[in-house]
Amino acid sequence: MTAAIRRGLATYALQDVRAYPSTKTPAGHQDRALAALHAWQRRPAGVKGGVLVLPTGGGKTFTATRYLTTGPLTQGHRVLWLAHTHHLLDQAFEGFGRGADGRYELGHVGGSRSSITVRTVSGTIGHGKVTEIKRTDDIVIMTLQTLARAMGTQAHAGLKGFLKAAASSGLTVVFDECHHAPAPSFRRLIEALRAAVPELHLLGLTATPTYTDERRQGQLAKLFPQGLLYQVSPQELMATGVLARPRVEEPGTSVQVDFPEESYQQWLGSYRDIPENVIEHLARNRQRNALIADTYVQHRERYGQTIIFADRWYQCTALVELLRERGVRAGAIFTHRDADLGSPDARNGRSSDENEATLSQFRRGELDVLVNIRMLTEGTDVPGVQTVFLTRQTTSRILLTQMIGRALRGPRFGGTAEAYIVAFIDEWKQHVNWARWDDLIAGPTDEEETAGSTRLPIQTISIELVERLARDLDPGVGDVTPFISLLPLGWYAVSYDAAVEGVAGGEMRTADGAAEPPADDVETVRQLVPVYDRDEAGYHALFQALTEEVLGDFDDVQLPDGAAAQIAAWAGRHFGAGERLTRLEQDVLSVVRHRAQNDQWPRFSPFDARDQHDIDALARTFAFTQELSRVAEDRVLREEYVREDRLWVTLYRNYDQFKRQYDQSVNRLINVDTPVSAPDLATVPETFDLPEAPQTVKQAVKKRDRKCLCCGATKGLQVDHIQARYVGGAHALENLQTLCRKCNRLKGTRTMNFLLRETPCRSAAQVGVSAGAAFTDQPEQLEYQLRRIINFGFECSAIDMVGTEWSARSGRVWTVTLREGNDPAWIRPVIKQAYAGWQRGNPDFAASIASKIVVRSATGT
Repeated sequence: MTAAIRRGLATYALQDVRAYPSTKTPAGHQDRALAALHAWQRRPAGVKGGVLVLPTGGGKTFTATRYLTTGPLTQGHRVLWLAHTHHLLDQAFEGFGRGADGRYELGHVGGSRSSITVRTVSGTIGHGKVTEIKRTDDIVIMTLQTLARAMGTQAHAGLKGFLKAAASSGLTVVFDECHHAPAPSFRRLIEALRAAVPELHLLGLTATPTYTDERRQGQLAKLFPQGLLYQVSPQELMATGVLARPRVEEPGTSVQVDFPEESYQQWLGSYRDIPENVIEHLARNRQRNALIADTYVQHRERYGQTIIFADRWYQCTALVELLRERGVRAGAIFTHRDADLGSPDARNGRSSDENEATLSQFRRGELDVLVNIRMLTEGTDVPGVQTVFLTRQTTSRILLTQMIGRALRGPRFGGTAEAYIVAFIDEWKQHVNWARWDDLIAGPTDEEETAGSTRLPIQTISIELVERLARDLDPGVGDVTPFISLLPLGWYAVSYDAAVEGVAGGEMRTADGAAEPPADDVETVRQLVPVYDRDEAGYHALFQALTEEVLGDFDDVQLPDGAAAQIAAWAGRHFGAGERLTRLEQDVLSVVRHRAQNDQWPRFSPFDARDQHDIDALARTFAFTQELSRVAEDRVLREEYVREDRLWVTLYRNYDQFKRQYDQSVNRLINVDTPVSAPDLATVPETFDLPEAPQTVKQAVKKRDRKCLCCGATKGLQVDHIQARYVGGAHALENLQTLCRKCNRLKGTRTMNFLLRETPCRSAAQVGVSAGAAFTDQPEQLEYQLRRIINFGFECSAIDMVGTEWSARSGRVWTVTLREGNDPAWIRPVIKQAYAGWQRGNPDFAASIASKIVVRSATGT
């Protein structure tokens, strides 16, 4: 067998793998799905497109790969597998290769092929690049983002060759998580593929059947004209024992998460999982790890065999030690990819043989708990697992789905009737849009009615909104806001796809800490945008103003550069100023992106129980109207706190917190004076500029200047206000100039006009050195530094050109020619002062250039 696996690339000799076909037998629902898929493949149609719907744990990947090997690949088709994230690419890649039985899914491929090459392509480390795709590839597994960019540029010969060859051999495209296909950017991608290969077969995979959603029926019908090919609900698979019935538990850790506000603000809107330093803080917390171990020990009979998903190898080790101290048979599988190569940790690192031995012990029932770092999220066969522990929350729906799927195997396949998902919840001061399992497991079928307003409030309010309210309602010192204003009128349910941004000022890391560049993943954002009293009219005005807008800039997963400025303009135009409990511009962006990708504004759900949760009203009744004694007041408040038709227990972690909020309301009402009415004495009409120059204006400035007007750099360009906004400078073209990032920072709020060519300084005494504009010890950067020092000194664009001359004695000599009106004698002391200051830090280099800078006027003097 020829099998060279490198960076997501594998070539298999079919004469060898056919001797070892996978022995995995499809379940009944998978057999029925396969029959439907093969019938669809045989059925002629002008445009081929259909959807397979299997719930989480139902085996979508296995069913699709078995169909591809026994159908399209056997008939000579090429395969293009598209997914949102690199996690799904890895899962698909492993699905074609060697399985848990030691045999190959590709062993089922028939026909005349002699070999099959499988290639994974994305922006993630360990995967190939678009430039590496070859015409002869058989299966290409790619992220949607990577392919969309490549199709847009049409610059990759290998991809063109692959599609051209597929047009002759046949092409089957698998669209994983296809319920997002109607998003305009993905729709355009599929249309581009059909233009390249008109007779392609498009197979959609999903656990979320959105085909019944009337808003998208027309778009889905064009992409998948054969509609649903096969569907089975979670309830059906639970009833037949294929899936376990999930039981979710959420023990609190009481751990305050150290997430600095500055880092939080930088992280917001990136759609990445929580930052690595925050994860490390949680992973190293011994008290928290002890709680995780104690939780298992207290309920070990109920939990049975358990997989614990950790985040760092040292957390794996700590949890195993804590469990063993408590009499639990525990082991761990992990790698030490984050360890220093010269450290004891690396020398003591675990080998793949050790990991396999531990995994085998777990499979044989010799271990009760197996701790790992995402190594069991994809493809590993671990029957008998009854419980998964999620040691932290995640914002990634894909990762959450893969982790909980490990416990959903039902009794018909060696699993259990019930599965426990134990998710440990920390205390976060900020709002984080966590991925939830509410719609991933045991969700309602299409025929079931959604909950009506007559049901208890907790059943109609998303847990995400409840968590947000709980943070907003946490009583603070000196808060005089009426309580009811802290409760929203309702919320908009938004859903859109967004590209995951890279880490600002750093690098991403793998699950166990290894460096990883930013990937081209796409996350599905589902959240509730609360609507408060003060903003209700603003949203209505926004929706009305943009009803006829196409919003094409917001329908893609990657936002254009001017998106933030446009959102800020809309927010400033339609909403009042002032502090809010949420970030207004982020909320406005969410509803606009929902509209752009779904062709309609998000649905508003009113908070019907809002008036029943006004603590101010309770304070007026108990403290002022009934004038209860302290003892009686405590009694009725305790009864109120535990009422089944109220959300108090959910909103407040304990009675003491609820009572503090009540006391705060009483104190505020006591101190509220009767308002004194006064006439309006004056009104001053005033208009305000946008906080940032419009994008069209910025583009015009950069097109005019083309480079940094101070140092001449062409990278990292920014638009700067000559007279700073801080002192009232306007967005007018004549007040704007292009500077590089460093020159802009050095200028600060000073008024300096580099559009001028003659210095505004009236004497040599006004010419000075700007801090931070010192020389560099990199000769290739010296020209930029000379321009920066001299132009900052003259406070204009004084330099006409910088050249070099050579002499036998001095070597390279830098010659600076000034424009008319700028006296060289004024700047020479500044240059001497600059390199003298530098000489203290780097005397050798400073001395070497002391005699190599010549400044002369335009006339050569």
